[in-house]
Amino acid sequence: MMDDFDTFFFNEVLRPQIFIPMKPEPIDQPESITSTWTNLYDANRTKEMFNMTVEWFGRDLTVYLDGTLERFNPMRYTGTFKDEKFIIEENEDRLMVLAPTNLENWLLTGMKMMDEPKKETDQAINQVVVLECPIERGYGNISFALTLFYKFA
Repeated sequence: MMDDFDTFFFNEVLRPQIFIPMKPEPIDQPESITSTWTNLYDANRTKEMFNMTVEWFGRDLTVYLDGTLERFNPMRYTGTFKDEKFIIEENEDRLMVLAPTNLENWLLTGMKMMDEPKKETDQAINQVVVLECPIERGYGNISFALTLFYKFA
């Protein structure tokens, strides 16, 4: 015998839901051959291959750089924070990262590349440090991740 709670729970939660199928969207007509060849290089297309995230908490500033390397058409990825450039590029089987040692009053104290353990760095001012990391050989896209640690000077 079901009480009020059991009846309500069964009817509102356990009862099978009824899904009404949505009306399908009409398929667009194919483009004309002229418009297809006119927009061959798709100038308005964007593809996010690199992401830069900056977080700070108290006297610590952390810069996260992650993305995907395209092995068929290697590119140079750049990001800017506090008027300083971060550059990532592929050099055969190595990932090359150029990063500033200071961001205004923040000094680079450590880094972590891919699956490697965190490494401490020298605190040189107004320099650019070149970081290298081996990447797997192969074709297609290869993901990368890098974390830079800065402390307020």
